[in-house]
Parts: sequence; structure tokens; C-alpha cells
Amino acid sequence: MEREKLVDLESWLKFFLFMGIVYIIFSFYLMFLGLGKTIVFVNDKNREKIENMLKTSEKYVETENIEDLDKIQFFIAFNDYEFTLFYDNGEEERFLDNDLNDLKEYIEDNGYGKSLKYVFIDVLVIIILVQINKARKDIGDKIDYIDEG
Repeated sequence: MEREKLVDLESWLKFFLFMGIVYIIFSFYLMFLGLGKTIVFVNDKNREKIENMLKTSEKYVETENIEDLDKIQFFIAFNDYEFTLFYDNGEEERFLDNDLNDLKEYIEDNGYGKSLKYVFIDVLVIIILVQINKARKDIGDKIDYIDEG
């Protein structure tokens, strides 16, 4: 009876190890998708400054209210500055403008790398997987002890 419970527990731990490894592999894909993309959140403190920088661009079309702007993503796409504006209502506006150096520098200085969050999550997942594997080995040793006795 005790052995069966330990075998079931060990099976579940193996399943969680497998799922963790699949997650890490998938997160590498997400990490590479976000590589080079920098995001800055727009709040009441920086909204006016960002609005002034956006209005200097000829390619920026103000289709949405600037008050609804949630965040801006910057990415260099084949030597062009690509900006993606994310609004609260789920709308996105993407445009290329190499003349927005001030906005580019502001986003790089005050934003965060999109792939950086996956690195932190992956480190946490790896630490958890190491602990799960240690517990799995201990349970396997208990099963072996029961089998020998």
C-alpha cells in the first residue's frame, strides 16, 4: 500500500519534471521572439513627454486617444526603428520612423527587455525542477528500500 502511493507520487513528480522541461524549451522560443524588443509602460508621469515625442513624427497617426495608451514597444527591424503602441482597448498601432531618436533613447533608458522576464521565470523554474528531481530521487530510494525489505 505504501509502495503504491510512493510510486504514484514519483510518477506525478516525473510528469511535473517533463512539463517543466517542455516549458523551458517553449520559453526559449518566446525569449528569441522578444529579443531586442524593449517596452516602456505609459503612466501619468511620462504620458505628456511621450506624447510630445510622438507628435514630432510624421508617420504617427493619432487614431486613438493618447490617454488610452498603455505601453510602447521599440524594436530595430532591419535598421529601421519600429514602434508599436498598445492601447487599453487592445488596439495596436505599428509604424516605422528613424527620426524618433529621443523616443528610442527614452524607451531604452526607462523600459525593460521583453525577453528578460523569461530569463527570470526560467531561473525560477529550473530551481523548482532541481528540487522536484531531488524529491523524486528520495522517493525512488524509499521504493528501492521497500523492495529490498
